[in-house]
Order: sequence, then structure tokens, then C-alpha cells
Amino acid sequence: MNRLFIHNPFFRLLAGVVVGMMVYLLILLINNSLGDITTIFKNEELYVCMVLSYISFESMRLVEVALKRFQSLQGTSRLILIQTIATLAVSLLLVTVAISLYFKIVLGFSIGSSELDLFLVIYFFVGLLYNLLYFSQYYLQLEDKELVSRETKLREKTDADFFAFRNDINPVLLYESLEYLILTIHHDSYRAEEQIDYLAGVYRYLLVNRHKELVSYREELNSAKNLLALLNFKYRDCLKLESGVQDVDRIHLIPGSLMITIDAAVRNTLISEKSPLTILIYQEDEYIVLQHQLNDKLAPHLARVDSFDRLQRGYSFFSDSTIIQVKAGDQNYIKFPAIGVIHHMEQPV
Repeated sequence: MNRLFIHNPFFRLLAGVVVGMMVYLLILLINNSLGDITTIFKNEELYVCMVLSYISFESMRLVEVALKRFQSLQGTSRLILIQTIATLAVSLLLVTVAISLYFKIVLGFSIGSSELDLFLVIYFFVGLLYNLLYFSQYYLQLEDKELVSRETKLREKTDADFFAFRNDINPVLLYESLEYLILTIHHDSYRAEEQIDYLAGVYRYLLVNRHKELVSYREELNSAKNLLALLNFKYRDCLKLESGVQDVDRIHLIPGSLMITIDAAVRNTLISEKSPLTILIYQEDEYIVLQHQLNDKLAPHLARVDSFDRLQRGYSFFSDSTIIQVKAGDQNYIKFPAIGVIHHMEQPV
């Protein structure tokens, strides 16, 4: 638990002075002797009130410290009742002893019951106010602690999602690429070397950026081009990628954003030489938009759904905006929040 105001040295130093003056003025008001206010700092009763205030506050603080050792009371409603009664009892007892000793030793006579009752009533309400302020801050700190704990758990969960997402090697793509490489290497070694280079580029990107939360759009675009070039060996150059984003170094995305989306688009679209797939990427307001024509397969490929969900949660951590997917007419639009976007870029013609 963070330090409460009652343990603050400045509060402990100044509270007795301020409250002592207020108590003294209140006594003057009750006794109808406000004329003495002109000589307020010459009256020893003022300093007596200050000392009594110090005694009251410090005794209540020590009671609070003692009760803090009982962990079973912390955060329960019983704490309010027990601490309030204990602090008031100890404070009023010490105030009674102190004011009685002052009257008997310094003034030479015993304090009257009416004067004693006046002091006790005043310091009773001072003690109530003290406890009210204490518990206000105490439960506010408990609430803040709970909120911080929730945020910490959310951050840990998000970090775990990032870790899993960055280390998602896309085994389907890897196995398919290796199988096609086996078919190619026997009759076209040059083309097989190109395929190996693109495959290495895709997984090198995943390894290099596995500890990063954000990468520039330029890096993400280059990795997407490597992926598309790799897939074009299978789809006979029927895949095209056009980017109209200009501010490629200031815009940042979560690593793998374009690769996940492009891979999902390719696997869920019917593609042939007469029906190629062209993917457009451009900026619209504060989004990076990936657009392609719809030509859905009969059976959708759902292997990358988990990765896409983790990607969605990742963007919710960095931006108030979320990933948007819209199908309009024969076009599919997937919009990513562009982290750090300032200027508006136009869609390519």
C-alpha cells in the first residue's frame, strides 16, 4: 500500500498547527470572547490547543499503524468501525489526560467539567473528520490498486498474444512451399533457388521481428511482397500487389499484419489466369486499407482465424480504433489502424 496522507511529514508538521488554531478560534467563538483574537499569538491557550492537536493526530496515527498489523481486518467494513472507535477512544483519553495535567500543574487548579466536555466534543469531531479523510484515501487507493492490477494482467495477456503472434510460423505455408519446392527442384533449379530465397525472406522477417511490437510500413510491405512472390510460384504469377501509401516510414503496423491478411485472402479466393487476384493497399484517413475483389471459395480456409484474432487484440492495445472488415459489392476491404498516421493519402488510381 502506498503511503497515506497521515504519514506524510508535511501533514504531520502542519496539521497540528492549523487544527490547533481552528480549535482555539472555535473555543473563543463558543465562549463569546472573540475580542481576544487581536492577541491570539500571545495567548498560551493557543499553543495548548496546538499541542493537544498534535497529541490527537499522532495517537490516531499510531492506532492506525497498530491495526494495520491485523491483516484480517484489511479491506473489510469492520475496519471502519473498529479503527474509528479505537482512534477516538485513545485520542480523547490522551487529550483528557493532557488538558487535565495542564490545568493542574500550570494553572494550579482542576479543569471544570464544562471546559473538559467542550474540549472532548471538539476533538471528537476532529477525530471523525480525520477518520473520514483517512478512509476516503484508503479505499481510493484500494480501487486504484485493483485497476492497476487489471491493467497489468491485460498487459501480460497482450504481451503473451504478441509473443504467440510473432512466433506463429504459419506451418501450412511452410509445408506447401517445401512440397512445391520438391516438385520444382528436379526440373528447374534456378526457379527453385528463387523460391528458397523468397521463403527465407518470409521467415527471416518473422525471426528478426519476433521481439518487436511495431514495425514500419516499409518493412511490412517488403515482407508482403516476399510472401506474394513465394505464392506466385504456386499460382503462376496470378497474384499482384499495388501499394499507394507514401509515408512508409512514419506509419507502423504490428509485424505480420499484411502477411496474415494477404495469406488469408489468397487461401479464400478462387484464382486462375483468367481471374487473377490484385491486392490494393492505400491509406484512408487513419487506416491502412487492403482491398481485393471477392471470388470466394466454396469452403473457406479458417486456419488463420486465431492469428487474426490475436492481431485484432494487439491493435486494440495501441489504438482506440480496431481492425475493420467490410464486404461491399464485389470488393473486400480490410482496414488496419495506422499507428502514427498524420497525413491523408489518396487511393491509387
